[in-house]
Amino acid sequence: MTVMDAAPPAACPLSVHVPEKHVPLRTPEFYAEVVARLRLWRPLPVGKILDTLHQVLESPVPPPDQKLVHVHWELRSWHEQLSTIATADQRFPPPSDVLRLVHAGKAIGDEPIGDGTQALGHVRRLASTLSDLLDEIARTQGLRVEDEEDQYDV
Repeated sequence: MTVMDAAPPAACPLSVHVPEKHVPLRTPEFYAEVVARLRLWRPLPVGKILDTLHQVLESPVPPPDQKLVHVHWELRSWHEQLSTIATADQRFPPPSDVLRLVHAGKAIGDEPIGDGTQALGHVRRLASTLSDLLDEIARTQGLRVEDEEDQYDV
C-alpha cells in the first residue's frame, strides 16, 4: 500500500485536476469559446465597492455582525478581481507597492474572520487594503470612476 492509497481522496488536489482542452487559434471553436467567456464577464462594480468601503471604513454605524461575513466575502472577491487586473499584463510588471497590497490583501482575506469586534477589525483591515489597491490601480492603470451612479462599472 502506498501513501496515495492510504490518503483520503481530497488530500491530493492534483488527483482531481482536469486539464484544459487545447483549442487551436483562429478556429470556429476558439472564437465560440471566446464569445462564451465574454458573455459570462461581468464588469467590476466600482460604485458598490466604494459604497461598501464607505460603510465599513467611514460610517459611524458599521455593518451589523450578521452582515460582516457577506461583506468580508464581497471584499475578498473584489480584491481578487483587482489583483488580477493589477498583475494581468506580464509585459508591464506592477510596482512593488501594488504587489505588496495584492499579497497583504490575500493574506488578510485568507485569515478566519472571527467574531464580534475582532471580525469588524478584520473586515476593516481588508477594506483598507482594498481601498489602497483600488487607488493604486486607478493611478497606475487609468481606472476611471464616473460620478454618476449608473456609470460606476468598469
